[in-house]
Amino acid sequence: MVTAITRLVCRYALADEPVPSGWECKPIQGWHGAEGRVIWSKRVRDRQKDDFYPTPLVAVEALMDVEGFEGGIWEPACGNGAISEPFSHYYSVTSTDLNDYGYGKSGVDFLMESRLLAPNIVTNPPYKHAEAFIQKAISLQARKHCWLLRLSFLEGKQRRVSLFDSYRPARVWVFSQRLTIWRGDEKPSGSGTTAYAWFVWDGKAKDTKVGWL
Repeated sequence: MVTAITRLVCRYALADEPVPSGWECKPIQGWHGAEGRVIWSKRVRDRQKDDFYPTPLVAVEALMDVEGFEGGIWEPACGNGAISEPFSHYYSVTSTDLNDYGYGKSGVDFLMESRLLAPNIVTNPPYKHAEAFIQKAISLQARKHCWLLRLSFLEGKQRRVSLFDSYRPARVWVFSQRLTIWRGDEKPSGSGTTAYAWFVWDGKAKDTKVGWL
């Protein structure tokens, strides 16, 4: 089951300020209600449990247009099969996930695995564990591994020292148009808001090529 934490967000405002859509307005009494103040409240959901954000098909097809693979592919955070399904038309795909989203084999913690299930890895990893996933793929000696990540993953002094100085990606494919990757229980709508790229490790690269999708 996919879960998200609901929390209550509140803020004070002047009584005559227009109430934003989705918020509730309540008058407040006493000192806090001085100068005609009110309180707005809104229930919001935090990030999906274990970062279940299915990959849009356009992102998968973009990678397939620029990268080929020798041998099978392991999708270690397969979710609902958003990446596995398109690739399965052309490659043998092994699909696993820590959680059960109704696709592939659940209960498999990629970070605890001791052997490769396929020579190549393609996934949209939980962002909070992205570097750990990449380091794991390197330690497992994956032939090629591709990760859909925010372009800002390139930033950070600590990441440069712990990852990029020793293992730099061979290619970074930047999306010319921003993507919106929606939470697993939301209906996609609207335009892209975040800069994403496919980060591709392919052997021991000395230089990183940047291309655009």
